[in-house]
Amino acid sequence: MELEIRRCAYPIEKIHTPKGAQAVVGLHGYTGYPGELALPAQELFNTGLDLFVPRYPGHGTNGKDFLTTGKEEWIGAAEVAVKKALEHYAKVSLIGHSMGGAIAVILASRYPIERVVLYAPALLLPTVPRYLLRVISPFVKRKKVKWAQDTRYNFFDERDEGDDLYLGSEYWSYLYPRQVLELIAIMDEAQRVLPQVKCDILVITGGDDATVPQDVGPLVVRQGGGENLWVHLPLATHLIPYDWDENSRLEAMSQTVAWLNS
Repeated sequence: MELEIRRCAYPIEKIHTPKGAQAVVGLHGYTGYPGELALPAQELFNTGLDLFVPRYPGHGTNGKDFLTTGKEEWIGAAEVAVKKALEHYAKVSLIGHSMGGAIAVILASRYPIERVVLYAPALLLPTVPRYLLRVISPFVKRKKVKWAQDTRYNFFDERDEGDDLYLGSEYWSYLYPRQVLELIAIMDEAQRVLPQVKCDILVITGGDDATVPQDVGPLVVRQGGGENLWVHLPLATHLIPYDWDENSRLEAMSQTVAWLNS
């Protein structure tokens, strides 16, 4: 049976006619979906760049599908999009949110990427209990956790009514031990290859981010191999590309557009 993909999770493609000289590939987060990056995709498209945001396997469908996927599938889908863009554009840049930021670092270490923007990249996850996850992952596929819809957030993607509640019930209402360990493996690889990334990186962090600490900003600036910049937004949450704090969101978009059009 063919999987139903929620409308907000459809891959994003924005291509000028004729196509632009440069492309940007956007990479969404863990248990996220392409629509997370709809706003920066539109803002960058308006400046003349072509945009591509792939969907990782297991995302935007349902929890059962998610359980069948991991690091190789997620990075693999992102890598296919990057390789395809490099075949058709002279210059390709990356934007990545959370886990997508860690994947962007990995791919920027493998391919000739022009520039990178990272929103709260998952290169540091200090609250994740590695040992406990390793102990329970062979026995527990998923564990119920508390989640409630936050209506303060604005969505800029194309979606059907109920997409947020549906994805919340399938993904954010559960802890998936094996998949979190896959996320940790991506984080560890991104940390390891960060010095190999020679292009310039803009990293944006939020002061109200309960997932990724702002220490990731200095980490990227210090260890990345290019000329890097850290912008910290004190009122921003983890969901910077569609943050409920309008000023933080607008500043992040302004910085993104300026960085990728330099």
